[in-house]
Amino acid sequence: MAPVKAAMMKVGFVLDIARKDERFMNDLSRDAFKTLLQSGIDLSHGEVMAVVDIIHNTSISTLAPHIGDLRDNWNAIVKERRFE
Repeated sequence: MAPVKAAMMKVGFVLDIARKDERFMNDLSRDAFKTLLQSGIDLSHGEVMAVVDIIHNTSISTLAPHIGDLRDNWNAIVKERRFE
């Protein structure tokens, strides 16, 4: 369970950056995989796929069963940006 918690913390960190940096958020929305690879953030393939799952509302990553709250966070970020 500890590795899952650590992975969720790293994925949450990506979402925190997206909340603070509109350009990063837009880049994630356009091409999450490429953006994450170019970002220099140390993420495993599973963590990258979890971010892609969150952004595209899919469930293909092995972490998919654990990302419900983070998916809600992403939706809140998108909603905040619409009102700015």
